[in-house]
Amino acid sequence: MTFISYFLIGLAAALIGALPLGTTNVAVINTTIKENLQNAMKIVFTAALAELLLILIAINFNTQIELFIYMNIWIQYTIVIILLIVGIIFVKGRKECVKDVNEECIYIKKRRFHISKQLLGFVLGLVNPSVLVFWILVITFLNKHMVHLTMDIEYTLLVLFFAGAFLGKVITLYGYGRFSYMLRVRVKNITTTINRVIGVLLICISIFQVTKLAYS
Repeated sequence: MTFISYFLIGLAAALIGALPLGTTNVAVINTTIKENLQNAMKIVFTAALAELLLILIAINFNTQIELFIYMNIWIQYTIVIILLIVGIIFVKGRKECVKDVNEECIYIKKRRFHISKQLLGFVLGLVNPSVLVFWILVITFLNKHMVHLTMDIEYTLLVLFFAGAFLGKVITLYGYGRFSYMLRVRVKNITTTINRVIGVLLICISIFQVTKLAYS
């Protein structure tokens, strides 16, 4: 494999992995709509950095983590419950926000603390079991069928793979943000609509996952 192959594989894997709607994608969408794309990008970059840590963990401990998750079914059910709760929250929407003339929330009442966009992106990117599982599966597949990807390979190859993964994550999340911005300037009260769509999707995903677990 050439040097560029490691970069392209990391790029392609990250693009695919970031496409499904997740908590980070939701945060980027909401921040773009309620604030602007520039603030959303603060979430994007730190989330991409956090994902590099997950990739590093997956490279070092992919077999152990895969076995742990398989042996502890409660982890998978916990993820399903979290998705269901978040989905219900999105469907119900916020009742305590102050809205502008376009029916968009411009201020949320009773906000008890403030978290920076950078920290939010990093936390959402790091505390993401589904992404970790994705990278475990990807790295296992790559090691068996395409490239040798461990901490023992040449340093340059590892850096190129991480660079590709970082860029792929950023590109996909930027695409979510850009698409949200286009909707924002064209559709009135888009926040509530998108939140409800996201909520329904999350609820459907949770139902699908629990059905899959029950019959597996």
